[in-house]
Amino acid sequence: MDAELYVRQILVDGIGDAGQRAICASDAPVAGHGFASEVARLYAVAAGFGSISDAPAPLDPGVGEGWVVDAAASEALAGARAALRAIHRAVENEERKP
Repeated sequence: MDAELYVRQILVDGIGDAGQRAICASDAPVAGHGFASEVARLYAVAAGFGSISDAPAPLDPGVGEGWVVDAAASEALAGARAALRAIHRAVENEERKP
C-alpha cells in the first residue's frame, strides 16, 4: 500500500492505516453500466480497492423521492453512496478482526 497516495483517507478518523489496508485488500461490488456505476467505479479506484466486481442489485441513491430531482445528480449520488458503503464495509470488517 502506498501510504502517500491514500494519506487523506488514512487521516480520516475511523479509517487509519489498518482501515486503508483493509480497503486495499477488499472488493468493491458495483452494479450496472450506467452513470451511477461509473461514479462508483471511479470512487472505488480512487479509494484503493484491490478489486471491483459486478454487484447483483442496481445502485440506489438512498434518499427519498423528491430529494434529488435531477436524474444525473441522483445517479451520481447512487454511485458515491455505493463506494462509501464498500469503504464502510471494508473498514468495519477490519475492526471486527481479533
